[in-house]
Amino acid sequence: MQNAEIVKRKIAAAAEKSGRKFDNITVVCATKTRDIGTVADIKNYGFSIAGENRVQEFLSKYKPIDGISWQIVGQLQSNKVKYIADKVDMIQSLDRLSLADEIDRQCKAIGKVMDCLAEVNISGIDGRGGVKPSDAIEFINSLSGHKNLKIKGLMTVLPICQDYKELAAYCKKMKKLFDDAKEKCNCADMVYLSMGMSDDFECAIENGANMIRLGRILFGERNL
Repeated sequence: MQNAEIVKRKIAAAAEKSGRKFDNITVVCATKTRDIGTVADIKNYGFSIAGENRVQEFLSKYKPIDGISWQIVGQLQSNKVKYIADKVDMIQSLDRLSLADEIDRQCKAIGKVMDCLAEVNISGIDGRGGVKPSDAIEFINSLSGHKNLKIKGLMTVLPICQDYKELAAYCKKMKKLFDDAKEKCNCADMVYLSMGMSDDFECAIENGANMIRLGRILFGERNL
């Protein structure tokens, strides 16, 4: 993670542009393809959250590490929830009722309330996970009876854009949706707007994100 200090400075600068500080931004280290030693090492750079995309890969390397919280940030199949419910502290990709039902059921069985983010497909690109922006508030409110999960905010994967203004427009739409959900979703505790990855995190922070998911910019190219 030779780039960690450079990245931290970029985060701080982007946060300052939006009237915030580095400490207001939660960094999730996207550890897809990274070994467990690399995951454990993030603590030495002041990070404490590891985000995994694929359940199979996550299970192949998982072990509890003091001071590190594990999250699922990639698409999650309902039949995989039982394998990760006791191991992760947040699921960022909740985008359908059937998945919510299974998270609720598995967490009830182990006496746990799972923090979740409602994933929104802000770009409208076919094949991407996430609810439509126009359905997000209704979706969150439909989960009020699920006592073993708690919606803690929104997540999105931003589209690749040609320029800053185009990307910022998507970020601003997400921020507005996040603010609307704070007002209209009484069953939720809207804390996090998870938006921005290695190529777009600065724009995301400048336009409202308070949680970002960084992989390649911290670790280098993936080990495929």
